[in-house]
Amino acid sequence: GVVWGSSFLSIKYAIIAFEPIQISSLRIIIGFFIVFLFSLIFKIEIFNIYKPKRYWLLCTGVAVLSNLLPFTILAIAQVKFSTIFVGLCMAIIPLLITIFSLFLFKYEPISSKKLFGILIGLSGSALLVMSKASEDLDNNQEIHFIFLFLCILAPISYSFGAMIIKKADVENLLSFTTHALFIASVLSLPFLIKQGLFPNKIDLQSIFAILYLGIIPTGIATIILVYLIKKEGPIFLSLVNYKVPLWSTIFGFLLLKEMLPNNFFLASFLILTGIIICQSKKV
Repeated sequence: GVVWGSSFLSIKYAIIAFEPIQISSLRIIIGFFIVFLFSLIFKIEIFNIYKPKRYWLLCTGVAVLSNLLPFTILAIAQVKFSTIFVGLCMAIIPLLITIFSLFLFKYEPISSKKLFGILIGLSGSALLVMSKASEDLDNNQEIHFIFLFLCILAPISYSFGAMIIKKADVENLLSFTTHALFIASVLSLPFLIKQGLFPNKIDLQSIFAILYLGIIPTGIATIILVYLIKKEGPIFLSLVNYKVPLWSTIFGFLLLKEMLPNNFFLASFLILTGIIICQSKKV
């Protein structure tokens, strides 16, 4: 939750010198080299390209829906919106994943207790999103609604990506992750070359932000994401997205001096309560 919440702060620093396409492309390429290095260290077989067609289709789906599309969308959105607001939009991922899982994974049932916890957490996230959306739109009346659409499209893309990862029946998760990020890197490279390989200006904060985005929230976090989805399921992982809005809000408030949304503390209480209910064990 901390890692993914901090990515919105890093994007805000990155757009000081980089264009959105540069940000998404560079973090994907750096992230690929990180997982590639892990694959070499653990001696994972990644050079075997003779895989079933379904395998490569799934890799491409993850590359586009979990990396290329949402990374680009979020970078574009943060040109217009605050870090807090864009991070808060991720709060709808748990609801989307829960709905998709009900239709796609009959073997992953949702108990009434977990459903209640999800709804409690979602209500807290909804409070944050609605409060911050109202403030951002009041303060900047020139914001076009296309950017609001992008903020909603990103979590939808992430959710579909999570479903594909769960559906993928692969022998080695690290190999699958490496191949997916390689495909994402190849797809992003033409856009990066067209936009330009170098930033508009030299800014150390932006360069550090790009490196951080590639190494931690993209490379290492992608390995964690794929492992958790396969091990515990997409619904379990979706609980992390209740905490992402909290951390994006905290980082935005403390480091970027953005205003806290109304009802922040009430919403935080509801989110944490929902997580506790979902994760509590039966006696």
